[in-house]
Amino acid sequence: MAQPMATDLERRAAFEPLYDIHPRTGATIEVFWADRTVETFGRSGAGWYWCARRRGLAPSSPQTGPFATSYAAYRHALDTAAPTISR
Repeated sequence: MAQPMATDLERRAAFEPLYDIHPRTGATIEVFWADRTVETFGRSGAGWYWCARRRGLAPSSPQTGPFATSYAAYRHALDTAAPTISR
């Protein structure tokens, strides 16, 4: 039996950014996918990254990554005490 193809919308949803609140610092963190088309100056490869930021505003910390999965980036962000931005 043939497997149904994922629609373009389903593929895009898999790469949507995730926003959460760091439990110790209260900073907003964003986990996002960056690939070769959006990487900056060849500094790092494609993968999942995280940074401290408020939704709709520029990041307040440098991006950290790449990670192989969004969960790995998310866990690293939660295990890091560094993100501190005011709400």
